[in-house]
Amino acid sequence: MHFPLKHILLFTLPLAIAYPSEDTTKVPTVQEAAVQARELLRSEKFGTLSTVFPSSDAPGLGGHPIGMMDYYADCSPNGNPTLLAIKIATSFKNARNGAPISLTLREHSPSNEFYSPAAHHRLSLMGRLSPPIPADSDEGRRVKVCFTKAHPDAKWWVPGNPIHESEWVTFEVERVYWVGGFGDREFIGDIPVELYRNVTLSEEVEEEDVTAFKIQRVWGGLKSMLRIE
Repeated sequence: MHFPLKHILLFTLPLAIAYPSEDTTKVPTVQEAAVQARELLRSEKFGTLSTVFPSSDAPGLGGHPIGMMDYYADCSPNGNPTLLAIKIATSFKNARNGAPISLTLREHSPSNEFYSPAAHHRLSLMGRLSPPIPADSDEGRRVKVCFTKAHPDAKWWVPGNPIHESEWVTFEVERVYWVGGFGDREFIGDIPVELYRNVTLSEEVEEEDVTAFKIQRVWGGLKSMLRIE
């Protein structure tokens, strides 16, 4: 008897979550979650900057939160992301006016295989923006190389461009909140910021080498067992 793949998924994925293979049963410690958080920061390049409209701005929007996609790059050894702050952008305008700010990231599947977004890592960094990094300083030149390597198209918006006024800033992390995936399989909660900052990642690790998703390993085993192409 032949069952369509979508029907098999409805029955087998809950089983995979309820009865995972041996290497998926151990819930990571907070120390392991800190490493995963830093790996996620390295492997992704886009996040959501969330701020709150000040009461004095945007009539009718004061006090309302807003989240906007933005570029970031992992250019520091302590987990503080580098941002290219476009002064006209809503997130940076709100932050300059005193709004709290957070950067939220999520893990994306490395392939076209079936996966569950709910099983993937999510990270929320809360903190503040640093003063601008002078573009003509050694640090300014260093972050420009790092940032444009991650985002080649950003070369059009670097400080000094003729289109938009911009500046390099660092997102100074003060709080770290981690959602590893499903609550009975992954660590969920606060990660002490010093633990997060002190993680050391090998310089040789490439984006493709980050830890494989547990749901992907479960799904791989199911495909083999059920002989699904």
